[in-house]
Amino acid sequence: MTGLPDKDVLLAACRGFPTITEHPMLDAAGELAVLHQTWEQTPWCALEDINWHRTRLMHDIDEWVSWATPIPFPGAKTHTHTMGQVVDQLAQLTAQTYIALAAAPDGLFYDVRAQVDEFGDAYQDLADDLACGIRRLPLLTTPW
Repeated sequence: MTGLPDKDVLLAACRGFPTITEHPMLDAAGELAVLHQTWEQTPWCALEDINWHRTRLMHDIDEWVSWATPIPFPGAKTHTHTMGQVVDQLAQLTAQTYIALAAAPDGLFYDVRAQVDEFGDAYQDLADDLACGIRRLPLLTTPW
């Protein structure tokens, strides 16, 4: 698969479903979701390694996206987050949905699921804008 994955494939990767083809962004999204699930059950003093790994995965996504998307038009507006940050937030919401599904009241589950759906739509809009060159992402930062 080349190009940015659509929201349904990305959400499936965050939910741990295997992908048909290898894709660096989908692999990282699945790993981020697992890290968020682990993060929820990890003592505060042991979170540094998880957060470092998340930062590294976000950076890897950002590098790949900068290579895989066209150069934006000169007047393209800059998005507020990098794609790595967007995928990390989507992975976090997905992990929270699983937690809500397992132990929370129905109202909380539906609220979190609505957030995932809304954020998935926002991801798709951003991916479409990047593919058309009408949006740009913030500059990459080195995590180390």
